[in-house]
Amino acid sequence: MRLSLYLHIPFCDSKCGYCAFNSLVNKNHLKPLYMKALYTHLLSKIQSFSNLRITSLYIGGGTPSVVPYKLYEPIFKLISPFLEANAEVSIEANPNSLSYEWICALRDFGVNRVSLGVQSFSLEKLEFLERNHQNSSTFNAINTLNKANIQNLSMDLIYGTPLCNESLLQNEIKQALSLGTSHISAYHLSIDEGSAFFKKKKKELSGEFAGFASMGHFVKALLEDKGFLQYEVSNYTKDSKFSLHNLSYWEQKPYIGVGAGAVGCIHNKRLYPQKILEKYIQNPLLEEIENLSKEDLELEGLFLGLRTSFGVPLNKVKNTKKLKILLEEEKVTKKGDRIVANDLFLGDEIALFLSEK
Repeated sequence: MRLSLYLHIPFCDSKCGYCAFNSLVNKNHLKPLYMKALYTHLLSKIQSFSNLRITSLYIGGGTPSVVPYKLYEPIFKLISPFLEANAEVSIEANPNSLSYEWICALRDFGVNRVSLGVQSFSLEKLEFLERNHQNSSTFNAINTLNKANIQNLSMDLIYGTPLCNESLLQNEIKQALSLGTSHISAYHLSIDEGSAFFKKKKKELSGEFAGFASMGHFVKALLEDKGFLQYEVSNYTKDSKFSLHNLSYWEQKPYIGVGAGAVGCIHNKRLYPQKILEKYIQNPLLEEIENLSKEDLELEGLFLGLRTSFGVPLNKVKNTKKLKILLEEEKVTKKGDRIVANDLFLGDEIALFLSEK
């Protein structure tokens, strides 16, 4: 069976104000125990499939680069026999914790793609976001990746803060592209439950400015002018450097999720391991199971597909009357046997419209 694999690393050196992911600080003493539990969980998953082939591997967090490379070695030894020859193997890293020794070891284990959490090139904006790195760390990290011959590099950027204006965003895109990235994940700041910003009731933090439909459209225009394609609402690529792992999610292909707070989806079942770190270490095999109906999967397929430039198969759109309205209003376009949203930022609204009775 061909699957993608996600490993969750919940450790961080500091917690950003906007972060609502399952990430923890001041838990360094648990790293060895956690990685052993992760190994146990992963081994159980691997043994549950016959003829397993892993098409892509993504290690996210948290901050995977704060875990010593030696703790990853058993994990990769376990995974390597099942990786397809040209599998994309990605890992997230923070500019502060990315070292040459660490990335060379991970490269030798099989990592061939790095997602670097840059978020901004503005010191004031980094402070606002409660990031713990500065531009010098980002530039050093890029030099380190180049020295290690990591050629597939993605950068994360955040827009939509009250500090953002046209000049700042233009400068941030210019700096990102000058560093040689061929993939950018650009996210609008969201104030999600569980984040420090949410707890501080800072819902007013997320900003916009006049002159464009949204900051997202402004960022899109900047990147498209430099030859980038928006292939998902928050993801842009040049030279077809797609995130193959994320594409498997958006196409609803099966995937395994291993680690505290990871999620997997196999055979119409969504699997949730324990989120609490200490409980996960005690019993990494305990998972909650959500059974997905045909209707659940069809609705999810609409929402996922209409956020991408690949759209959804025409035969997956059941409400032909509403589809006709969207075609007439030029909200969507028929491309062969697929339906594509003309504005990916409206993908969720279009999916909701199509799914309403």
